[in-house]
Amino acid sequence: MKKRCYILPSILFLFFFSYGRILLYLQKDIHVGFTALYAPTLKDIGIGILILLVCYALSKANLIASYVLALVLGVFHLANVEYIYALDHVVNLKDITMASDKEFIAGTLFHVSFPVYSILLMASLMASIFFLRKLPLFKLKTKRYNLLAFAGLLILYLVIAVQSSGDWKNGNFVSASIRNSVALLTFNEEALTDYPPDIERQINTSQQLKDGEYLLNNHTGKKNILMVVMEGIPGAYSPANQEFLNIPNDIKMSSLDKIKDHSLILPNYITHNNQTIRGMYSLVSGDYPKMDASTPKAYEYLQKDPSYREELLPKLLKNRGYNTAFIQAAELEYMSKGDFMTAAGFDTVIGGESFRNPYVPFGWGPDDKAFFEQSQKYIDELNGKGKPWFAAMLTVGTHHPYAVTDDYAKQYPSRKAAAVAYLNEALSGFIDYIDHSSFAKDTLVLFVSDESHGVNDQPYGSNWGVFAAYSPDIDGQIINDGVYGQKDILLSLLDYADPDLDAYTTGRSVFRKYTEDSPILFASHYNGDIFYSTEKGTVYQVDNSGQLYSLTSENGELFSSKYGRTSLSDSTLKKKILTYKNYIDKSSAGDQKIVITKDKEIPLTDGGEAVVTDGQFITLPAESYVDIQVDYDASSMAAADWLVLKFEDYSGHKSVRMIDKQNRSGKITFRFYNEKVGYGYAFNLKTALHSNDYSGADKAIRINRITVEFSKTVSAASPSPAASAGMSAGPTPSASSGPEHVEVVDMDAGNE
Repeated sequence: MKKRCYILPSILFLFFFSYGRILLYLQKDIHVGFTALYAPTLKDIGIGILILLVCYALSKANLIASYVLALVLGVFHLANVEYIYALDHVVNLKDITMASDKEFIAGTLFHVSFPVYSILLMASLMASIFFLRKLPLFKLKTKRYNLLAFAGLLILYLVIAVQSSGDWKNGNFVSASIRNSVALLTFNEEALTDYPPDIERQINTSQQLKDGEYLLNNHTGKKNILMVVMEGIPGAYSPANQEFLNIPNDIKMSSLDKIKDHSLILPNYITHNNQTIRGMYSLVSGDYPKMDASTPKAYEYLQKDPSYREELLPKLLKNRGYNTAFIQAAELEYMSKGDFMTAAGFDTVIGGESFRNPYVPFGWGPDDKAFFEQSQKYIDELNGKGKPWFAAMLTVGTHHPYAVTDDYAKQYPSRKAAAVAYLNEALSGFIDYIDHSSFAKDTLVLFVSDESHGVNDQPYGSNWGVFAAYSPDIDGQIINDGVYGQKDILLSLLDYADPDLDAYTTGRSVFRKYTEDSPILFASHYNGDIFYSTEKGTVYQVDNSGQLYSLTSENGELFSSKYGRTSLSDSTLKKKILTYKNYIDKSSAGDQKIVITKDKEIPLTDGGEAVVTDGQFITLPAESYVDIQVDYDASSMAAADWLVLKFEDYSGHKSVRMIDKQNRSGKITFRFYNEKVGYGYAFNLKTALHSNDYSGADKAIRINRITVEFSKTVSAASPSPAASAGMSAGPTPSASSGPEHVEVVDMDAGNE
């Protein structure tokens, strides 16, 4: 009887493991019948049994190793639950590098969505190993045989995982993650670089901007432009979209009803990929972001010589007499958005560091109410300069795990719904501010999203963005039912701001109605799906296993409540779509050198730590030396001052260097060797001032430039490894060679 009780924790684990699916359906308010639930639930139970057997076999050989494996698998399952809840996708192992980024961890783990469930699942899994080990399930006499049994079961599981469904609704979460990640690593390795000469027309359009019928008949003169970019908000939350497309949603941003009588709505509006830096790049560049998870184009833009950079939206509007400002809730150093927006041409760049006294403490930045209220000061200052202005704002409160209090969240079916409701309230107050401002009659306001955090039952809901334009120039509510994307915003705003824009400009404006459809591409780097459409209502999908499908909407729009899905065997069309993707994804930087930041002053306070850069998410080429070089000038330091510069990345590379009066300016290069292609690589660089005689005077470290450079051999421009400093466990004085001091730190992962 006693031994029978040993299996009870395993039964509880299987229950909790499979209950994760039901928990998500409840939290995401998805209604499914028994027939749609029982098959994937049985898969969960089967995979759960296999996980228990794998851990049991390993425990007979090495108990600690079995607990470590159980911990990894349990955390992986819980990470998928959080990921699906936030983004409607399973974890892509290419993105697992973000789990080491301190800014990402601080923001993401600020609140765990399902703490009780997480504790119960992990406790039951650990208890299962402890008690199952007491049962003679496998009567193998030696550790060698137990290891062979473990290896055999693990291989069996991996084979099942690779062959399983990549959709969380139809397959086990952990297996779907493994399947998608393997597919992304092995698929589309063919170099499709035979680009047709008219490829730009095939992926953009051959239409001339002014061929469309202009919809803002009352627009006269130069007006201010305010672009409010809302973190992750899908078009499904727009009341106008819900009514026009007949797609109801329990989440409704009723604040947008306030602009109904003077608005232009795009129900078929696309965000081309996921991740804020990619969406913001597309909004201000008029270009596609990369369709995969490789180094964002924003970093490649920073690398270019300023004399040869394409002029982006802020600069183009500045050329037309506009003052410009970028205001975001998150810290500017994360993803180097501050550097990119400065390079893009914004006169003023303001980040989360400038906001104080939030209503809700949040790891990513000020909550939406605090952000909208405190941003009014900056907009009023911009408006007071006497020239037309363009401002872009970026919220952060609807980023997982969502900036709301626990008491507020209890009023809603999910924390995500609560965050959107909180944004809705904050946005309502902000619209009131606009309506009562001195610039209300002279301003166009765009409400858009940087990306979409997914929509239930939509095959490409992770690319459904929200778009609503608000202006006195618009009579009533205009529905422009054409298909547009983030890349169309630049030309649209030039079309609005400049009546004398060249009539032969190629492109599309959201303020015009066109008689012909236009090609558009979009993707989800979470699972590697690529979508292409040339006709509204029909979308071609190449999934991460290389299968081609046709998705046809029931209502003839891009988004619908029902779709027909047909598998196609058109190899020519599939090759064409993948060629388009490769064309968009090709690096303009040659993957040799990436400028992370330059010409930045970082104020210093005694004992205070400041972030220099964080969250880059770049791609590291295989079999290459990686040199991260920091060119600095700390000449404002007093003789008694010294600085600590801390470097850390997800691979375990760490270094702490000291800057004092002997080496107050120079270059430090952090170097390591990268064996395999690395996606989403990020590093964290912080500095802290220490002073024996702090006078309160203004002090700063100037970062002339931070670059990441790749080479197949050790850079000849840097000192040889033999002459370089080793890893440092603490602030130790560095050898100096005067003002041109150069120090190279060779790093091995895991050593310090």
